[in-house]
Amino acid sequence: MTRERKLRRLLCEIGKKVYASGYVAANDGNHSVRLNSDMILITPTNVSKGAMTPKMIAKISPSGISRDKNQPTSEYRLHLAIYKQWNWINAIIHTHPPYATAWAITGQGLSAPILPEAVLTIGQIPLVRYESPATQELADLVAAAIKEHDVVIMQNHGLVAVGRDLMDAFYKTERAEHIFRIMTIAKQLGEIRHLNPAEIEELYRLYNVPERYRINY
Repeated sequence: MTRERKLRRLLCEIGKKVYASGYVAANDGNHSVRLNSDMILITPTNVSKGAMTPKMIAKISPSGISRDKNQPTSEYRLHLAIYKQWNWINAIIHTHPPYATAWAITGQGLSAPILPEAVLTIGQIPLVRYESPATQELADLVAAAIKEHDVVIMQNHGLVAVGRDLMDAFYKTERAEHIFRIMTIAKQLGEIRHLNPAEIEELYRLYNVPERYRINY
């Protein structure tokens, strides 16, 4: 099986995962993977992520030109802007997870250190100000935020996670939504306890935490 066929199948598998997890509804969301330096595989427009087949996946160039008959998601500019700026990123997943999106609607990112797992694997999750979906303006804002963060939420819109491969991006999506869900429940129960600087530094000492995840006090 060729690499392209494997990636097309994996894009469909990820689509089923995000749909089954409730991270998207109807034909919402989109995700992509870098095939090579000249080509990107990306989910098609107006198709449920839970019902995609490998043949439906669109192939586009870094300029956004379609290389087959399949029409890519209308938010392809978001993906291209990120790939253009950051060579280490090979996969992008954009979803509308209920808890993360609820925080985005209320204009809140996650800057406070709460859970060790978040500190070690994601870091902070900033809020990107609202711009209309599928526009170059939104694409540029998100690409700029990705410089220091692997996961961002877009105001009144949803979540974007990037990774070295599709599973990496999916796990970050899953973890981010889990964190936002826990925070929502915790706020209803009482006062939130943040990890203090000494506790965070101890985590940094014990684990090899990438610089982009580290918090500047």
